[in-house]
Amino acid sequence: MRRDALRAGLRVGLRAVGTQRARLRAVLGQRGQALTETGLLLATLLGGLAVGGTWLMKTHPEMINALNIQVRGYYFTLSLPFP
Repeated sequence: MRRDALRAGLRVGLRAVGTQRARLRAVLGQRGQALTETGLLLATLLGGLAVGGTWLMKTHPEMINALNIQVRGYYFTLSLPFP
């Protein structure tokens, strides 16, 4: 009788461990999927920005010069000594 009770308890314990592992595997799988999706979205965004920036520099070089003048103007204004 006692052996049967021990075997039944052991089965329940193993079943509980198995469900915990399944839950852990599901959570880790979801985290991995979210990390992969985030990485793909970030790579797509950075790639699009790089392609767009390259296209902008090749088609509108005067705009790059205007941005350069604006940034240099801000730096000059910030470097002025105020009493």
